[in-house]
Amino acid sequence: MSNEDLKRKYRWQCRRGASEVEVVLYAYLDDHFDSESAEHQAWFPRLLDCQDADMFEWFTYRSEPADQELRDYVRHVLALVSLRKD
Repeated sequence: MSNEDLKRKYRWQCRRGASEVEVVLYAYLDDHFDSESAEHQAWFPRLLDCQDADMFEWFTYRSEPADQELRDYVRHVLALVSLRKD
């Protein structure tokens, strides 16, 4: 499957019930996915498999994933999209 086909598939999967989650997912997919390593690109569908409520908590800095690799990936995504407002 081509990268563009994957992105179309992922774009559909980015549709979520929480706009805060969608903002992060779409920003990453649109602005960073193409330039990411194959390893980071492979993590994106794993992130999409997570529950909306969990992603909401992670993306609003209320909690972090228990799994260390997923936690590192979520931190990476958030650093790229730079949504944190201190």
